[in-house]
Order: sequence, then structure tokens, then C-alpha cells
Amino acid sequence: SRYGALSSNRSTPRTCWHPAKRSLNRSLPPILLQLERQHSGSDMAFLPPTSLAWLLWRRMVHTQVTYFAVPEVMPQADVLKLCDLPVPYPGVYNHYRPTIQIDLSQSEDVLFKALAPAVHKAIRQADRSRIVIETLDEISEDVWDAFLSAHQKLRQRKPMAGALGVGQVRDLMKMGRYELSRSRDGEGNILSWHSYVVTHGRARLQTTIADLDPAQGSVWNNHVGRAHRLHHWKDILRYKALGLALYDFGGVYRGKDDAEQMQIAYFKQLFGGIFADTYDAVIPLSRKGRLALSLVSHVSAESRAGGR
Repeated sequence: SRYGALSSNRSTPRTCWHPAKRSLNRSLPPILLQLERQHSGSDMAFLPPTSLAWLLWRRMVHTQVTYFAVPEVMPQADVLKLCDLPVPYPGVYNHYRPTIQIDLSQSEDVLFKALAPAVHKAIRQADRSRIVIETLDEISEDVWDAFLSAHQKLRQRKPMAGALGVGQVRDLMKMGRYELSRSRDGEGNILSWHSYVVTHGRARLQTTIADLDPAQGSVWNNHVGRAHRLHHWKDILRYKALGLALYDFGGVYRGKDDAEQMQIAYFKQLFGGIFADTYDAVIPLSRKGRLALSLVSHVSAESRAGGR
């Protein structure tokens, strides 16, 4: 199934890749450049180089990553990383991540009625404004550069915004489980980006970027806000049409201390989903894996995700 279990043996990835023109970061030592090429493959060389920690880890520690479910058979690996499990994995530390999920088995009419009235209004206005939502089945170097530029702009405006995790992105791309979509207005302006992990019948929002800019004034920002709401709605309908079971907003803040995160959480609740608990766990499967995990706490979270 196109949107079934995550598997490194996937023969026909949904995302197609163009040969890259950009060379790798020549500031890396030769041995690391060789590792980078081996991990990337020539068809993904336009991605930014991964971190030194990521390259060394993947070279020395055989790691398998799965999403949403525990493998039926434990892999022949040193470390197994489990992401977004519905229940904690027994016997190890589990990182708790609350989220909001939408049940895509519901009819389109039921899904639409669950949206907040303000979202209904924004969707109608965005449709009248000829906002277009594009699913990027084919990701070229130019598409990636535009996405990366938007993410860098976001991090300039919000320094605490998460890194893309280029190492993780590379792995997902290799397996055809990384997807991009974007919204565009009639003048060609890109207003928002979404990236997803798609597997096991679920689409999990990985990165969301809206081209909001206080310097542009309320007219522009309202325009972007309406497009972003339509963008979420169209993505929800697209994944429903593909037969997926769940749309996951990729985490939600449940605290009361961070006003900005509370505002983001409120935005996600406007789409009518329900709160759900998810868990991440890392399991050593060999002596090497146990040793590696005992050392990994000394490495930053951004480097562990591959950097950037």
C-alpha cells in the first residue's frame, strides 16, 4: 500500500527526485564528505549537509526508525527509535508528546462542521481569492531551496523554531515518506508550507510555515492567515481521499506558561480534532547500541536530528 507501513524496502517511492547541481559542503574533511555522499545518494545532494554527530552515528551505529507502531519483528539493528506511539513502550524511558488528531473516516460534511466558524469564513474567503494548494509530488532543487528559504526566514523571526532535522528528512525521503505541500496566491506568492511524515495510514505534520510578517501589516497577514487555514483543510481532504485514517497536527502545547505556544495550540484546535497522547522511545538492541545511547546525551537535540 502506498501509505502503509514504513519500510526501507519500498520499491516505488511517491516522491521523485531530480539530480542535484549543488556540491556538498567542501569545508568538511574528505572522510566526512565521503560519509555524506554515501548517506545522501547523488539524487539528494541538494539538501544541506547533515551534522557531524549524525554522520558518525549513522556510520557506526545501525539505527532503524519507525513511526506510529512497533515492528512486528525486532530489526537486526543496534538501536530502534520509535516515534509517535499511541501507548508507552514498556521498560524504557518514553518522551511524552501530546498532539491533536482528526479522524479521517468521518464524512467530509462532518469534518467541515467540526471546523470553527472563523475557519469556515477563512476558507470561503481564501477560495474567492483564488488561493491554490499545491501538492509537490516531485520535489526539485528549486522547490527545496524555496522551502529552506522560508524555514530560515521563520527561524530569523522565531529563533526558538525547531530545526528541520536534515538527517531525518533524508531518511524519510529515501523511503518516499516525506511530503511537501504549499499554498500560493494568484500573484504567485507562496504563503505557507507544510511537510509531513506519511505512513501506517497516518499523516503527521512535521513542519508548518506561514509567511506572516509584522512589518507587512494586517492586510498581508490576514491574507496569509486565510490561505494557511485553507491549506490545512485541503491537506485534510487530500489525505482522507487517499484513504488515510488520521491527520496528526504533529504535537500541541498543553501548558499555560508560553503565550505564543498557547496561541499555536488554539489555532490547531480550530480544526475540530481531539487531543491524543503519543510517545517516543529509543531502544538499544545490542551492546554497541547501549554504549552509544549512554553517550548521546552529550550531543545537542538539533545535531541528533541531523542539523539545520
